[in-house]
Amino acid sequence: MPTASTHAERDDEEPEIAIGELRDLVTSTYDTSGGALVGEHFGRYMIVGEVATGGMAEVFLGVHKGLEDFVKVVVIKRVLPQWSSSPEFVRMFIDEARIAARLDHPNIVRTYEFGEVDGQYFTTMEYLPGEDLTKTLNRLVQTKEQMPVHIAAGVVSQVCAGLHFAHQLTDTVGRPLGLVHRDVNPSNVVVTYGGEVKLIDFGVAKTTSNIKTQTGTIKGKLSYMSPEQILGRETDQRSDVFSTGVVLWELLAQRPLFTRATEAATLYAILNDPITPPSRVRSDVPYELDLIVMQALARSPGDRFASAEEMQEALEQFLEHQFPKYDARSLARMLEELFGADRARAKRSIAQTRSLSANISLVMKLRTDVRRNDLLATGSHPDEPPAPRSKLVPILAILMLLGIAAGVVYLVSATDPSSSSDPVAAEVAHASIKIESTPAGAAISIGGEPTGLTTPATISGITARDVAIRLELPGHAPITEQVMVPAGATLTKSYTFEAEARPRQRGAEGRDNSAKHRQDK
Repeated sequence: MPTASTHAERDDEEPEIAIGELRDLVTSTYDTSGGALVGEHFGRYMIVGEVATGGMAEVFLGVHKGLEDFVKVVVIKRVLPQWSSSPEFVRMFIDEARIAARLDHPNIVRTYEFGEVDGQYFTTMEYLPGEDLTKTLNRLVQTKEQMPVHIAAGVVSQVCAGLHFAHQLTDTVGRPLGLVHRDVNPSNVVVTYGGEVKLIDFGVAKTTSNIKTQTGTIKGKLSYMSPEQILGRETDQRSDVFSTGVVLWELLAQRPLFTRATEAATLYAILNDPITPPSRVRSDVPYELDLIVMQALARSPGDRFASAEEMQEALEQFLEHQFPKYDARSLARMLEELFGADRARAKRSIAQTRSLSANISLVMKLRTDVRRNDLLATGSHPDEPPAPRSKLVPILAILMLLGIAAGVVYLVSATDPSSSSDPVAAEVAHASIKIESTPAGAAISIGGEPTGLTTPATISGITARDVAIRLELPGHAPITEQVMVPAGATLTKSYTFEAEARPRQRGAEGRDNSAKHRQDK
């Protein structure tokens, strides 16, 4: 008999997550007042919409219909087939599900189930009728609006509440798990049209039970990593505090804090570049909020807030003194004004399973391009043309090779697709430049930004086609060159330094002239 994955806990051990085959629990028809649904049969679910896709997993909207017309809309995160055969990746996926199953908090997305269908592993989560902060920031930039200061502080305060709950998680006998999210960034924070704030995607979280990772591998989205995370040092909850500080700075300034033209330059910026208080970028940011942001962004963990709860308390005190009338309704109103009442109404209706076919097509691509024998037709003819496609947004965390860090890890986050005009949506072919010099050891700058690397080195993650290279080596004249980098390729450049010309000393010049004068005589 098919078995479903469960999250029931026993007093003496971690919750078990069983892997079962879920094949015959779906009825073959489903209809709503908004019209017939067509989708892909997947275990007990019908996949009806496409949310996002990436290098390791794809995310769908699914419907589960049970007994007595019980209907539930869920989000399904499904591992791509090529990764299901990787024991390491499957173990990481199971670890994520095991952790997420126990994170029951108002500011963390709920995970319902973990299982496997025909060799494909999946988890199901609650559907959030809202937008992630990346999409929200992009829309604010497009409309030339600013997120109100009190809303930015309120959102991050709730992120801190969710993080603190996760950081305090223990095993079933009360031992701290030492959980660190390690990937707090705007794409992993969803705000709903009801004013809720939810932290998602614990896919690269670290606990005391899974700290053994590949030597030198760094995990997370590069621009939001803490200095200790980049350097491969031990991380604790204060690493998440730093990442949360980056998110708050960007919500206020509405521009990237550390993101640069290349991954190497981004790393250098996180470790070395001066951090500007947000009030210097935006004049209506109060000094009290400046202090909170800058403490969260302290490069030394000991100078930051000791916990996410401590940062949350500081933000709540700030809001109480500065904005006593702030509540979730102001966030909900801002979101609806940004994205429109139609989109907000459609997403709320999906969460309430009302007129699903009509509403899903308004906010995402319908799952109609599947094999004919996988279709669950309910009054629709399979030859009917599919709904118009909207561009999917792959959200991939791009990581780089560092002197002490090797390997690249990709992460997909479960966010909705945005319009093709969304700045995040464009897929850019990254290029690399391999730079060598004689002598070696020259400091490399790309596009006017120091990378912190010396020759020989390979600079990866370059998106610009026209790039300025500058090499500096003590005792030698600097070398500069403007080069064209082919998209998606690796360009190799070799340079030879010339000794820097030194002015002759006046005394030596006099002696040379005197000697020449004597020879002439």
